[in-house]
Amino acid sequence: MGAVFALLVVLVYIQFRTLRSFQWSALAQAFDSIRWMQMVLATALIYGAYITRAFRWSVFLRPTRPATPAQMVPAQFIGFTSVAILGRLGEFVRPYLVARRQQVTFTSQLAVYAVERVFDLLAAAGIIAVTLSISTSVRSLPYHEQFRRFGYLGITAAFLLALVAVAIRFSGPRIAELAGRVFGMISKKLAHALQEKILAFSHGLDAIAGWSELLLVLLYSFLTWGFIALGYVVVVHAFRVPELATIPAAQTVVLMAASMAGSVLQLPVVGGGSQLAIIDVLHKILGVSPEAATACGLTLYLVTFLTVIPAGLVFARVEHVSLRNVAQASEVEEESLEEAGSGGNPQPEIASLP
Repeated sequence: MGAVFALLVVLVYIQFRTLRSFQWSALAQAFDSIRWMQMVLATALIYGAYITRAFRWSVFLRPTRPATPAQMVPAQFIGFTSVAILGRLGEFVRPYLVARRQQVTFTSQLAVYAVERVFDLLAAAGIIAVTLSISTSVRSLPYHEQFRRFGYLGITAAFLLALVAVAIRFSGPRIAELAGRVFGMISKKLAHALQEKILAFSHGLDAIAGWSELLLVLLYSFLTWGFIALGYVVVVHAFRVPELATIPAAQTVVLMAASMAGSVLQLPVVGGGSQLAIIDVLHKILGVSPEAATACGLTLYLVTFLTVIPAGLVFARVEHVSLRNVAQASEVEEESLEEAGSGGNPQPEIASLP
């Protein structure tokens, strides 16, 4: 948790250094204005997103080892808690825990994990793109024309992504072979790595047995990101500060887009790119004061990223899971698969997991 505290300090310090007129008393007043019952509601919405993820993962497991959504819930909370506390070390905890619990291969769940991320991107991009394209409140913002174009671009990208996924679902090996030939002229190592990724993604898509499963996966994906988007709305409107409380719901989707874009750029050690992006958009585009923007950005980080920790720790205790041990084990398994793949050998099946 020291890294979390350091992140908060760094974010506030950057705002203070960038904006010389930063008033600490105004920051405190913004925090004091929070309606805490709305924070509870926002947390419930974020928890709802973890639960819909459990429903979605249970659909992926149908062709191999059917499982109920309730069986998938602990892995979701423990996995995201591992990421919140341990960072990248906890990235593969969810597929590892599912594989161990359901007695399926780790490779198969890594493939599901890759497919899950694509559906996440598809759903998030769809929600953001449609909102930016049709919302009248976004038209009042600076750069509204750029937002509108970004929305159209997002819709197009989401549609193309869906077409690529369908193509790989039905012709994965052929597409992998073609990619290997094309990129092999540039780099054999790159070509082999790309082939492995396409084949892994294809195997993950095999978990979608038919059209009914595909529709369910899409439904749960949009529900997941719908809960997250509503969480943003509730957090922003939880502040009694007028400049935050009066922000239209559609404009908060811009904050979600900023968070996703900012996550690509992280501060050394502590990260924080998404929080800085949210604060910057609140201040420079939505016209919120730097103090209120900082308070809102930090609160969004707390609710959307850190509130999973209490429930995750409870599930870890009930499931007798050590976060650090399982994170290290999943990392070792993933690295062994990478080494096997880079050597040109088939990735080994892990028949049993400790």
